[in-house]
Amino acid sequence: MANRKEYDDELREINVLIHEMGKEVKKSIDRIIHAFPERDAKLANEVMEHDGVIDKMETDIEERCINIVVKQAPLATDWRKIASYMRMISDLERIADNSSDISIYIIKLSKQPEVEVPSEFHQLFLTMREMVGNTIESFFTGNIDLAKDIHAQDDIVDKGFDTIVEKISAKIKENPENTDQYINYLMVAKYIERMADHSENIASWVSFIVKGQLKMQYTDRYKKDSSEFQFYE
Repeated sequence: MANRKEYDDELREINVLIHEMGKEVKKSIDRIIHAFPERDAKLANEVMEHDGVIDKMETDIEERCINIVVKQAPLATDWRKIASYMRMISDLERIADNSSDISIYIIKLSKQPEVEVPSEFHQLFLTMREMVGNTIESFFTGNIDLAKDIHAQDDIVDKGFDTIVEKISAKIKENPENTDQYINYLMVAKYIERMADHSENIASWVSFIVKGQLKMQYTDRYKKDSSEFQFYE
């Protein structure tokens, strides 16, 4: 069994690796934000190619977390941290996957006649991007107040998504010949919403790390993988 210093060093190294993974995920988000309005297929393809890098980072970090559990007898606080790390990298990887999913639809849209896009998309992307950044910061600083703000931001994304659905539904009725494009835009909005949900998932673990308390209440809104989290005071 390694001594405590080696144990702490390993935790710090894992911490650094997760920071790096978070940076790579944000790079993917930035690329889709730039690719979306221009329907830039080249940039969208770069996002998809980059997904493999993030997948490998998740696998490497997960293996290190498992190894530290197998070789050590983590204290309660350390165990909470390690368990939270593994949940965080899972959600980060899913956010990256969703960036790739959006890229697929950007490529499809690049091959179709251009149609009017609901203006809410721009703010939806930016709010989701801010949520991911704030999530990572709150996770590593233990800032529970910032984590609570992320929950409020998710509500904003949900409302923006609902507005886009309404507008696209109206556009399909007005211009049925453009249904394929509008459905593609609807799928993009859906994946943005899922990315925001994964950010909220990560934020929920801040309370668990800091206080060892976590409460999850799952909902089936639009039959999606989402949840409402309540933070203990």
